[in-house]
Amino acid sequence: MKQALIVAFLGTVRDRFTELGEPLSIREKLRIAALIPGVEGAEIIFPDECSEPSEVLEGLAETGLVPAAINVNLKSRPEFQRGALSVCDSNIRRMAIDQILVAKEFALQVGAERVTCAPLADGADYPLQKDYAGAWMRAVETLRTAIDEGPSVPLYLEHKPSDPRVNGLLSSSNIVLRLLHDIDRKGGGITLNVGHASLDGLSPAASLAQVLESGVPLYIHLCDAAGGWDWDVLPGSYHPWHLLEFLQALAASGYDAWLTSDSFPLRQEALAFSAAHIDRTARALKKAASAPTHSFGSDNVSSWKELEAWFSPRN
Repeated sequence: MKQALIVAFLGTVRDRFTELGEPLSIREKLRIAALIPGVEGAEIIFPDECSEPSEVLEGLAETGLVPAAINVNLKSRPEFQRGALSVCDSNIRRMAIDQILVAKEFALQVGAERVTCAPLADGADYPLQKDYAGAWMRAVETLRTAIDEGPSVPLYLEHKPSDPRVNGLLSSSNIVLRLLHDIDRKGGGITLNVGHASLDGLSPAASLAQVLESGVPLYIHLCDAAGGWDWDVLPGSYHPWHLLEFLQALAASGYDAWLTSDSFPLRQEALAFSAAHIDRTARALKKAASAPTHSFGSDNVSSWKELEAWFSPRN
């Protein structure tokens, strides 16, 4: 498996209350990413970070990094405040389609194999606010058009329960799988976010099993979450056993593509934080590969004891 960074996190980052980091060009971010041992790829947010392929190509050639994905942003424009894919206004939906198409063309020019999208502006904040059936059908039609038109670059959809909407349209990986089923096009895939799948005590390995069974193309964002919110903390910080279970299942599936960091360095120095993510993931992969075999089922207490001794050996 290969590791990549969302390089936007190496520049200025912010939450509702604070801001950290310096504004950097895409080439500067790529140079910083290349300093981290183990980083082979970069995910680039479009069009926020760069709209000129030549600048990205120069940065990639200079650093030797590979474009893991182009992340099309459908939430920052004022027109998308109430949604982009599922809103009633057909002009806004067409704007979303056009932005995806331009992102697909950008991905083609810089050599990225996929466009990924988390449509976080789509959803609802209050009861009685949304025609859910209508919103679903509009999202299906919009995404079907975005996949059919333009270059043959696959579009991967990411799930998230909330933020910035109280209830996101694509709240779980299961919802994404159902949406892709309804879209019924080969050019769609899922960006499985391990942290988002960990919310409320859920198992990312269970989500992975359903994705693998579906046969939908898979791309992975790796981080962890705490409690009922997507904090984008370092992998395994709150759910180490879930991380072990997920990485073992992922390795067993034969997945050998990208593990892209979605850990968010809001109150940490970005380079050191990103390096910690890459190192922790590399060590977790080795740890998962060396874990003793264990049986599944309610009678696996003895197997658990072996795992506990391996995970936390006593002197």
